[in-house]
Amino acid sequence: MPEEHKTGRRARYPVVIEIRDSHEIEGELHSSEVLCDGVLEELPDEAGGGWQLDYIEQSDGLEGSRAALRVQNRLVSLSREGEHPLEITLEQGVRHSCYYSTPAGLMRLGVFARSVETNLNYSGGRIKLNYTLDFYADLMSSNQMEIKVQRSNV
Repeated sequence: MPEEHKTGRRARYPVVIEIRDSHEIEGELHSSEVLCDGVLEELPDEAGGGWQLDYIEQSDGLEGSRAALRVQNRLVSLSREGEHPLEITLEQGVRHSCYYSTPAGLMRLGVFARSVETNLNYSGGRIKLNYTLDFYADLMSSNQMEIKVQRSNV
C-alpha cells in the first residue's frame, strides 16, 4: 500500500495517470494516449475542497511541461507551465475564454464544456470531458478527454 504524504492538512498520493484524448478538426479525427506518473492531492475545504492532479506532460511537443489539473465538483481547471503555457477552465454548460500558447504566438480561444464528469477519491478515479474550442466563435475542434487515475504501488 502506498504511503500517504502529508503537507499541512492535505494528503498527497502517488498515482499512475492514463490520458486518452481525441479531437476532430475539419472532419479529421486525431487521438492520443499517454501514461505517466503523478501526484493526487486532496484540497482543503478553505480552498473550496476537491482534488488536484500534478504531473509532467509526456505528449508530443509538450514533454517536460508541468501540468496541474484541479477538480472541484463539476469544474475542472488545467494549468500548464513550460514552453507552451496554458490556463483553461471547463465548466459544464458554460463558455470560458483561455489563452493558448503556440509556436506562432498567443491565441485567445473559447472553451465550451458540453459535459464534465468527475469521480475522484483517495484511490483515484476518472475525469471525462467533452468540449469544443473556438476561435472568435468559429468552431476549431470538438474534443473528448478521459483521464483515469490509479493509486501507485510505488
